[in-house]
Amino acid sequence: MAINFNPAISFRAKAPINPENNGISEENIQPVTQVPATSPAKVSPVRGAFSDIAKFYVSASEMTKAVIKAGAYGFMTGTAVAAYKWMSKALPNAFKEGGSIVNTIKHPARSIGWKGNLFAGVAALGVATYHIVRGKLKANQGTANVDHQLYTGHRDI
Repeated sequence: MAINFNPAISFRAKAPINPENNGISEENIQPVTQVPATSPAKVSPVRGAFSDIAKFYVSASEMTKAVIKAGAYGFMTGTAVAAYKWMSKALPNAFKEGGSIVNTIKHPARSIGWKGNLFAGVAALGVATYHIVRGKLKANQGTANVDHQLYTGHRDI
């Protein structure tokens, strides 16, 4: 579906409509000029080295926290999903005729089946991935904050 606009319609308040020029007036045409790219402020090598150390510290600390959270919360999620599958699938089957309560307790991973194990692993991996991505975004935000403070001169005494 294509949307076409009438060229005689002007969206500017002061623009006169000129039908010979397809509704484009000379006032509406603005010359395109090249704007030179602004370079960041000149930073001394010492301040640059300190900012590199600060960025490394911020990034390493955020990513370390993210990895620890990913491992802990991922493990807890996988364990909770597997326990739910074991209680809702394997344990009732153990009490049915022909079921073995001893094998269900001794081999819980085998008793919930490959689908339950796969679902628990995918859930754990999803939670871990969320925490890793969130930590990376927080680390990027922290390094951008360090760069901002360096180039704009915040906290200069």
